[in-house]
Amino acid sequence: MTSQVDLLSLQNLDRVAAVRHLSAHQQVLEAVMHDYPVLPVKFGTLLPDEDGLHELLRQGDRLFRTTLATYAGKQQLEVLVLWDLQQTFQAIANEEPIATLRAQIAGRPPEETVSERVTLGQLVHAELQHRRSLIGAQVIAQLRNVADDLIVNPTMDDRMVVNVALLIDDTRQGDLDDTLDALDVLFSGQFQIRCVGPLPPYSFATLDVQALPFTAVDAARQQLGLAEEISSAEIKRAYRQLATLAHPDLNPSAEHAVAQMEELTEAYQLLSALAKAQAPSASDEGQAWPCHLDRASVERTLLLSVVRQEDVS
Repeated sequence: MTSQVDLLSLQNLDRVAAVRHLSAHQQVLEAVMHDYPVLPVKFGTLLPDEDGLHELLRQGDRLFRTTLATYAGKQQLEVLVLWDLQQTFQAIANEEPIATLRAQIAGRPPEETVSERVTLGQLVHAELQHRRSLIGAQVIAQLRNVADDLIVNPTMDDRMVVNVALLIDDTRQGDLDDTLDALDVLFSGQFQIRCVGPLPPYSFATLDVQALPFTAVDAARQQLGLAEEISSAEIKRAYRQLATLAHPDLNPSAEHAVAQMEELTEAYQLLSALAKAQAPSASDEGQAWPCHLDRASVERTLLLSVVRQEDVS
């Protein structure tokens, strides 16, 4: 799904308009997901024009086909478990040694109990985390039995006990429903268990699109002493030759040699990534192919990868 958009108009949206746009986007996704797998694109990704979109589809053909085939017949669901925080704190207050410490503080002036109150807060926090950990382990163990994959997300606030993303086969939706019902019984209905979805596999497979700045690529090319048109094999050959000369064992200044090796390695990794992105879609990646490092070619080349949420820093 694509559309032409004015970036400034999006930046100036009020909350109501933003929610309306997001809702419309979600409705389109849900409609498409009935018949086709969906590969999400990293939020905020923009291409300069329609030619850029065509180039994205051309360069990513193999990656898109492989990824979409992997996630066909699967959907993401998010399971949240919430507890009543006030009831939880009341239960914790009756635990030892918290109950005894509370009794010792009660009725005394605040200025006389600063240290005890700090300790009390630390004990309550530790017990809260302990309970969350125990409950989370039980929930996650049960959900793993029905999910093809699972990612544990951070809890957003103290009310949230568990926050997980599940990758579920379409045929196992009933199994998930049964598991959630069993968890509700296990916890005697003390917690709210919510299931959000189905969603595209945002947490498990999101397309990341990067365009390399020409200045960085050109600096790396000069660092390795390469021409603007070379073969992919020449990048590795030039790096190995220069790395041999810069090896610390052959240089009197170890610090200079280490710094030079780091620069050469960064240049090699950058150009290798660009060369891989320029590989013909039908080529064997074990073979060499032409690599173009002129400005027009670099600015037209996109680095594409499919990332998991937990891999994103």
